[in-house]
Amino acid sequence: MPQASEVFQEIENRIKQKPEKVAGLSATYQFDLTGESWTLRIHDGAASASPGPAEAPNTTFVASTDDWMSIATGKLNPVTAFMQQKLKVKGDMGLAMRLQGLLQ
Repeated sequence: MPQASEVFQEIENRIKQKPEKVAGLSATYQFDLTGESWTLRIHDGAASASPGPAEAPNTTFVASTDDWMSIATGKLNPVTAFMQQKLKVKGDMGLAMRLQGLLQ
């Protein structure tokens, strides 16, 4: 199972490879995982991930680290995880859906 840092690095890389997917998107996502928080900022077609909570996230995801890793690596569908309450979303649901599109 990959580490959270590796998964967030991969998300950064995917966005760098396809900046058109985030054109016009300016958002701050916070991920509250088991015992750790991560921040993903997307602005001007670029993404940066860093450990720690965000100051003012637009959208916050809450999940266990294991469930988040399964979602991020494609083993668990994010909609299924949400329906099973393995993934909770606080804040802007539209931005949450845009991020789902970036992960696939």
